[in-house]
Amino acid sequence: MRITGNLFHAARALAGLTRDDLASRARLSRDVLYSWETSSNALVPAQYQMLCRALDVLEAEGVRFSDGGVHRDCPSAPSVGTVMHSEGAAA
Repeated sequence: MRITGNLFHAARALAGLTRDDLASRARLSRDVLYSWETSSNALVPAQYQMLCRALDVLEAEGVRFSDGGVHRDCPSAPSVGTVMHSEGAAA
């Protein structure tokens, strides 16, 4: 699966986290997250361990990545079933 900057940004928004929140919880710098999110529709340029820490935080918030986009499946979340598709992905 491709995790693009657009999907990463959408996942953070679905989780309701600011860039500072995610950076703190994933033990990453805010600048690293900014560079990932601004990579647009390109693959996120990340070191594996750093990306895993960020994805762990997002998944703990109920965010799930799939080939068609990113969605939140946390039952207590107000945005249950919300799906954000990557540009060019099949809906």
